[in-house]
Formats: sequence, structure tokens, C-alpha cells
Amino acid sequence: MDSLYLNRNLTLESNCELEDAKFALLGIPFDSTSTYRVGQRFAPLEIRKEFLELEKKNFFKIPFYDLGNVEVVHGNVHETFKRIENVIKEVFETNPDVILLTLGGEHTVSYPIIKSIKNKNLHVLQLDAHMDLKDDYLGEKWSHATVMRRLSESGIPITQIGVRSFDDNEIEYVKEKRIEYCGTDGRDIKKVINKIHNKSVYITLDMDILDPSIAPGVSNPEPDGIDLNTLGYIINKVIKNNSVTGFDIMEVCPTFDNGTTSITAARIMLDFILSLSFKKRKV
Repeated sequence: MDSLYLNRNLTLESNCELEDAKFALLGIPFDSTSTYRVGQRFAPLEIRKEFLELEKKNFFKIPFYDLGNVEVVHGNVHETFKRIENVIKEVFETNPDVILLTLGGEHTVSYPIIKSIKNKNLHVLQLDAHMDLKDDYLGEKWSHATVMRRLSESGIPITQIGVRSFDDNEIEYVKEKRIEYCGTDGRDIKKVINKIHNKSVYITLDMDILDPSIAPGVSNPEPDGIDLNTLGYIINKVIKNNSVTGFDIMEVCPTFDNGTTSITAARIMLDFILSLSFKKRKV
């Protein structure tokens, strides 16, 4: 696919054309609204590099196409959103059934991705240490700290797992909108995840859901996160009980560790592809 807003340098090797792909990979190297650490713009490249080093099992049997990266405009959220939406529109015009995998980038860019998925019954599962439900952050309406508030206001239902950092206004909002959420306790996670079934689910993963001992290279690390086994349980449970329409991995900051977080993100992406391709699902 040729697009005005795509840079196809340094992509993974595709084994088919986009129109035949089951999965399409897109990078969005944007980090202009970050509130603490920056460097998420380097994540798409670093995660791809680490992906090359993984044992890929049956991956090569799966039709896969790497689109490259969106040519973002640093410092301009709305122009970047426009470019993301333009690219994704072209992707779905070429292959309406492809499952889009996206590598951020900061969490703000999940908004145009999710809004570009034309599904009236879409339900967002947010795996995140933070609610991202602030009405504004330092006077800014569009930020990685406000992205889920903007999605909720657009009418898209959200479930949040892994939350352990929020303010009073965010708690008031989830109560008002009856947003289901939980922290990192395994019993609470099972209770919440069991309520998500027979839905069209988009999974958005902020890597800070993991404990910093596992994934230290993130933009806003929060102690007391979940482990990889718990994350695998959540993702596989969602795949088993729902139709998954897309998946993103956000907020990796490669400059803040020695590659641990990037290779962990690459492994999560690989496991998601294999699980969705080969495990039996109810719907």
C-alpha cells in the first residue's frame, strides 16, 4: 500500500500482500504530550529489532504485512491524528478484515486508531496502570493522560485492568459513567475479565501495567504491577471469549533500559498473534 503518510524504512519482512494479510503492523513514533519520560518515538523501531531475535514458532505460517511507520508531526497532535486516520482508512479499504497491530508511541495515538475501527459494538479493554481519564492535563484536552476520557465521551465503552494511579476527579468520572475497572489483585482481575464476553474487543496495552521490575523502560512507571503470566491470562481469556478487532502496545521508552521492555513488548505481540491465530475461540 502506498500512502502519503507512511515511511516504510526498517520494516519487518512481510510474507504476503496487504490484501491477503491476517495481521498488519503499524508504527506510530509520537511522544509530544508525554508528562514524565519521553522517548516513545523510538519504540516502534526497537520493538521490531527485538522481534527479529525471538524464536517465532509457527509465526511464518500466518499472513503478515508490515506497513511501516506513520510520518507523524511532532508537536502537532491533530495533524498526527489526521495522518493516522488517513493511513488506517486506506488499510481497511484494502483489507476490511485485517487485524491491525500498532506500536506506539504515547497512548494518545490510541484515540484515532480506535475511532477508525468502524464497529458499532466495539468495546475497549485498557490494560494500564493509569486511568487516563483526566478532563485535561495542565490545560490540555489532548494528552496521554486524557485519551480514555476523550474515547469515553465519544460513546465507546471501556473496561480498565491494572489501574493503580488516579485522582479524585477520575474516580468520580468512572462512578458517573459506570466504567468497570480493577487493580492488580488476581481475584478482581478474574471477576472483571469474566464480564467481557461475546463482544468485539479492541485491546490497548500500556506497558506500565507490568511491574517496573519486568518492564522498567516505560514513560510513567508505577510499582506493584502485574506479571507476564497474568497479562497472558487476561489476553488469552479475552481472545477465547470475544472477537478481537485490534491490539496496540503503547508507552515503551527504549532509552530508559537496556532493551528489556522492548523485547518484552515484542514477545507480547508475538504471543498475541499466535494465540489469536491458533487458539479456539467461542466467537
